[in-house]
Amino acid sequence: MSTASGRNGRKSLPNARTAERGERQPRPPLWPGLLAALALAALVLAIALPTGLARKAFHAVYERLAGVEVLGPNAVRVPPQHSPYQRWLASARETIPVFEGFKVGNISEAKLGSWAELGPDVRGLYLRLTGYQQTDARIVGLPAEKGTSWQRHFYEQAVYALGGPGHTEIERAGRPPQRVEWSAGSLLSVPLNARYRHVNDSGAEVRLLVLTSFPFMLNTLNDATFIENDHHDFTERYDGSDDYFESRHLTADDWLETNFVADIRESRLADMDLRGPDNDVMHWTMAGNSMLSLHVSGMPPGARKKAHRHSNEVLFLVLSGAGTTLAWPGNRYDELQRIDWREGTLFSIPPFWYHQHMNTGSGPARYFSANTPDLLLNLGLRYTDQLEIEPVEIAAAWARIAGEDDHARR
Repeated sequence: MSTASGRNGRKSLPNARTAERGERQPRPPLWPGLLAALALAALVLAIALPTGLARKAFHAVYERLAGVEVLGPNAVRVPPQHSPYQRWLASARETIPVFEGFKVGNISEAKLGSWAELGPDVRGLYLRLTGYQQTDARIVGLPAEKGTSWQRHFYEQAVYALGGPGHTEIERAGRPPQRVEWSAGSLLSVPLNARYRHVNDSGAEVRLLVLTSFPFMLNTLNDATFIENDHHDFTERYDGSDDYFESRHLTADDWLETNFVADIRESRLADMDLRGPDNDVMHWTMAGNSMLSLHVSGMPPGARKKAHRHSNEVLFLVLSGAGTTLAWPGNRYDELQRIDWREGTLFSIPPFWYHQHMNTGSGPARYFSANTPDLLLNLGLRYTDQLEIEPVEIAAAWARIAGEDDHARR
């Protein structure tokens, strides 16, 4: 027999008359408590056991039961399961080519497919890396002497040209479109919600890598139609001035305000000892962006950065050289991931995982990065940590890699 309900529709406590009749009340189900107990037991054992297969197994059990990712002894991450972006992606897979993973070996060789919204004969590939919810990437293949359709988007985007020559046109109210010429190595940022198109001026296909904040905007607004069709002009970000893509303002030795870089493969870098000796960097503030942050970093042969982690997402495109990145969650060294990279490799790191880059090649290495530190800083969610002393487990991993590389060269 069910208990009585009050005016608000909630079940009330059993009354005295029911209790006097001795009628049995339904017991709550046991399985939620049992699962919670098992999850807690798994966590306790995982912390208590030494690093190894047993601890790894208990981590896996706890993560499965509790629906979290363990990032250390006292830290877990709750991954989203049904975000607006995830629901959009499930539907998008039916109409556009989609790649999901943590690494694309060479974006110049990735297989592209039909993507009608980009324009006639334009091919593309949508990239969702490492389950990210703030950023994404797209490879756009422009056919010879053709371009994309005119479009506008309510999200930030950085455009890197793998070839050329070509140009991007940006619409201005009451004036001819503004035109910015680009070639291999060029970087520009299309202003938020500005109407634009990309055009290939060469006789062969040219690829663009486009990095955007679309996932964050969709998770925030939960309305893909609005993101693609809003017509508001953000004049504080883009005023249509003739020198918009020519202006330069150095705000610090390693920080430049600009909206276009002719070739980021050769652009000037500044010393950055924060990540260790012999590391150079240049940050760019582009198009008034507050979500996407962009920079290039360089390392001489044999150099490696200090291991660090951050709450923001980060995408890496290798511009030159070859090397290796190690990544791991918290102190779970048994789950260490090795990422080998070379020119053209695009890869990412799971949120708040430690990572450490090393140039293992014979020449200088340089990579381009798009990440979201300013976005999370403005939300009060920016967390970062750096290991000033390299853990012995990581030092041992680098020693093994050096030995493997020496053996391979013989």
